[in-house]
Amino acid sequence: MSSAISSPDGARSLHRAIGLLRLLSMRTATGWRLSDLAQEAGLEHSTVHRMLACLLDEGLAVRVPGTRRYSLGPLAHEFGVAAAPHFAIERLAAPGLARLAAETRDIVFLNVRSGAESVCVARFEGRKALKAYTVDVGTRRPLSLSAGGVAMLIALPRAEQTRLEALNLQAIVRRGEARQTAVRRMVQRSRRLGYGFNQEDIIPGIAALGVAIRSPSGAPVASLSLAATGADLAARQPRLLTLLRAEAERIAAQLAPLRYPP
Repeated sequence: MSSAISSPDGARSLHRAIGLLRLLSMRTATGWRLSDLAQEAGLEHSTVHRMLACLLDEGLAVRVPGTRRYSLGPLAHEFGVAAAPHFAIERLAAPGLARLAAETRDIVFLNVRSGAESVCVARFEGRKALKAYTVDVGTRRPLSLSAGGVAMLIALPRAEQTRLEALNLQAIVRRGEARQTAVRRMVQRSRRLGYGFNQEDIIPGIAALGVAIRSPSGAPVASLSLAATGADLAARQPRLLTLLRAEAERIAAQLAPLRYPP
């Protein structure tokens, strides 16, 4: 390890750069304005400008053509291609997810945990899919903000849950007190039930169920979730939960060859 990275300042800069990459991954379609990226990262404009210049030089960031916005670059894609054989849970899960979406006729999501966040890695739509639902492949959100994320959160040790809940609430503080209250309500309900249950807490009229997928060591590395209108989901909730749990178990049984950490 170079002395620059092993020093406290070097490590801090590396953490900040990784944080910027996480943010860049959240707006791959439109990209970020420099000022918005600095505000979201909580860093000085000049600091983000210098770090972006480095990321651009290395190909980890790119300017969106015709704009002054920034997004992930080609090197990020190359890293993903190299890592995919060892982490692409969506590949082994795809047949079951397609079958589940066809059987329920709803939208089915596969999510993976990334620290305090949940990342959608697969989305399959049934015939009754909510076309306006905005969670697409690549969408990154705080764990506490979705049924699939909460399913992973409540499967963690309680001390870790508390730490991540606090981080998540900090991340959504700008969305207002009403949103924070809704998130707390969803987490508390889900913890009581033992699975993720968004009872129209985030978007009026849309509900969702989520169940954790555990690695061979028992760690919640991923989740399955399903979204439907509130009334439609309520009428079918026991059956949908049974189907989700069965599919989650099938996926978990195939995880051993992958390299998800314990």
